[in-house]
Amino acid sequence: MNSLSRLLLSPRDPTSAVAQEWDPITHTNRLISWERLREDVANLRERLSDEPSGGWVLLTEDAYAFAVALLALWHSGRYAISPPNRQPESLRNLQTRAAGILCDRPEWIAEGPSVHPMLSGASGADPDKLPELGPNSPAIELYTSGTTGSEKPVMKTIAHLADEVAELEALWGDRVSDSVFFSTASHQHLYGLLFGVLWPLAAAHVFQSQHFLHAGEAVPKMIDAQSCVLATVPTHLKRLARHSGTEELRGVCRLVFSSGGPLHEETAHEIARTLEYAPLEVLGSTETGGIAWRSQELGRSQNLWTPFPSVLVNCDPENQGMLIRSPFVSVESGDTGFATGDRISPLPNGSFTLEGRLDQVVKIGEKRLDLSPMEAKLREHLLIEDVALLTIDREGTRRVAAVTVPSIAGWDVLDKEGRRSFGRIIRLQLAEDWDPIFHPRYWRMVPQLPENSRGKLTRASLSKLFSISEFDASSSDRPTLIEEFRGPKFLERACVVPHDLSCFPGHFPDGPVVPGVLELDWAIEMAADILGQSPQVESVQSLKFMHPLRPGDSFRIKVCVSAEGKLDLRLWGEEHEFARGRVRLSPEPVGSGDSP
Repeated sequence: MNSLSRLLLSPRDPTSAVAQEWDPITHTNRLISWERLREDVANLRERLSDEPSGGWVLLTEDAYAFAVALLALWHSGRYAISPPNRQPESLRNLQTRAAGILCDRPEWIAEGPSVHPMLSGASGADPDKLPELGPNSPAIELYTSGTTGSEKPVMKTIAHLADEVAELEALWGDRVSDSVFFSTASHQHLYGLLFGVLWPLAAAHVFQSQHFLHAGEAVPKMIDAQSCVLATVPTHLKRLARHSGTEELRGVCRLVFSSGGPLHEETAHEIARTLEYAPLEVLGSTETGGIAWRSQELGRSQNLWTPFPSVLVNCDPENQGMLIRSPFVSVESGDTGFATGDRISPLPNGSFTLEGRLDQVVKIGEKRLDLSPMEAKLREHLLIEDVALLTIDREGTRRVAAVTVPSIAGWDVLDKEGRRSFGRIIRLQLAEDWDPIFHPRYWRMVPQLPENSRGKLTRASLSKLFSISEFDASSSDRPTLIEEFRGPKFLERACVVPHDLSCFPGHFPDGPVVPGVLELDWAIEMAADILGQSPQVESVQSLKFMHPLRPGDSFRIKVCVSAEGKLDLRLWGEEHEFARGRVRLSPEPVGSGDSP
């Protein structure tokens, strides 16, 4: 095990592999050697020597490119700034205070130049001249997930990262052995950075440079590795548990880690039945690093959290909030320790159970309500697979709202009886325990909860489902908007098809689908958003509808508009591509002619 401070100075076989990358042409893995890593870092460091010092925005698709750039920044006396997202506005804000940008996808950077970490290095720099790193040097500025509010920057030093990597290897290094590390968690965030890049680098394990997000794509690559470890988030693990090929990972996948949010017992047990062990769940945050871990084994009645050896967990006697003291905490802590915002029930042996969030205790009609037990009660209902509760204020009154993932039976009730009947059935589940004033007043039905790239639910993403905007609420023929990405000439949205579009009644009653003309209308409206005016369609050059879009389907729609007036659209989901094509727009916008 090598310290991050002397990682690239440690003796290691130059030909030993540090990473692998999948070649889609030959369908084989290319191994990246220790010697190449040191050379790539030294060359990029040399390139950066003529650039401004300070913090550099670091944004890459490839995990190996991220590792090279991160180490080159450290060895050149600089530090990385990992953006909270790829939204143009976020990147513009960071550019105003960053010394520069390192990015392997220039099209992600709408404004200003960027340095490609793998293509812009010098050549022939001597890796043996890389300096030792100071443990207290700033390493990377990360952002909190925004679970309970706006995202905030958190600075990690090299020591923070090195200490946690050493703890991970001490806990699980023996079980990892010579496995290849796969990660669906992004290296742009702390969990993915530690488990997918820094731990394997420091402990001489191999990591996969690409992120395979879909089970059908990831499973064959993991089998090909012969021995692997997976670091993932609950959303992806849920899909893996349902994938028919996951059984082939038995004996191949040594460990599965999950972090970013609570893993449902059903998913943990399904993985345990398939792989013959339960996932290792890691509790932590950007501010705290890892806090504790647990494993929801089959047949175990109580699944307790065990703190990491270096972490001391206490309980605030006033509100049962968790307080921790840890070498991984990178923010100011009070005299009693860092307050996490989680409520716990501690046990004498040092382990504990989580009892929900402190911010889940809300005030409704002058009475206090804990949303956590209500969520747990709702998840027991046969019509509900998952649910998240929040409060929204309408006309000066605060009420509970529910974002619900119906079960198969739940979708059937929605299709046949509608939302009101669904809500009435669910409220009966709550009547015995809660006053009607606490029952959810507003509902949104979605195929999955709107989690971010870290697998976390955020207040902003949940609230957005209940916001009123032109796109998702001004018309009953509009999809529900989940999130949006935009650039100078493109717009991409993640949406859900509502069950009550006005076109559904009488339209294929046994299986309503979204008409193709309506999908095209959505694309034209997005083009209007890009252009700032409503365009006319001159001609449809090519347009294919490959798969029907149905009520409850989640999908992404992307529209690009060229200077020549060509509109390219694509509409796709996790398993299907629904539509794609090209439309020529008229140079004359709607309403530009003479009035009749």
